[in-house]
Amino acid sequence: MIYKVKRTDEVLLQNVDFSVVEPTYLVSNDNKSEVLYKTAFRLLYNDDGIFFKFDVEDDHINCTMSGYNEPIYDEETVELFISSTGQLTNYLELEWNAIGGVFCANVENDLCGHTKLDFVEENILKTEIFAEKFGYSIRGFIPKSLFANNKFVGEWKFNAYRIKRDEKKNMLLYAYSPTIEPNFHKPNMFATLIFE
Repeated sequence: MIYKVKRTDEVLLQNVDFSVVEPTYLVSNDNKSEVLYKTAFRLLYNDDGIFFKFDVEDDHINCTMSGYNEPIYDEETVELFISSTGQLTNYLELEWNAIGGVFCANVENDLCGHTKLDFVEENILKTEIFAEKFGYSIRGFIPKSLFANNKFVGEWKFNAYRIKRDEKKNMLLYAYSPTIEPNFHKPNMFATLIFE
């Protein structure tokens, strides 16, 4: 799978027109279950970083953590995993939830089931959350300083995800490129990211 990121001349998040990009919808991570809550994402970039927007269908938000680098993945999140070098053993893990929680860490993955997190100490991600009729939207900006390769050239690797807990706290997993098993740290299943 290939996702092509369009360029924008905007520099301020609040001025970015995400409607110039068609939404891309996540599918069930096992690639067979019904998607009960639609989730769409859009990406744009400029010389300084990557803009993102998630539109998240939800009827009951099940999250309590709003701090930086709390384990928000234990509740509900939308996520981007991005390898700017194309290497599958090192990538950036980015997560956001509906109440302001943000998670940012560099991941070392030995591709044998073991991961090591190196937390980014300062939150330099710009994030905005909006209530919507269908649920909520999260949009933000990822500065290029977070990426190992801060030039938007070549083929990067990435995936987009969502973790949703239903009313019984059952975990629903959605992905752009499904990992098939209930584990998002499967970089061999990442899609390709290309900058137009």
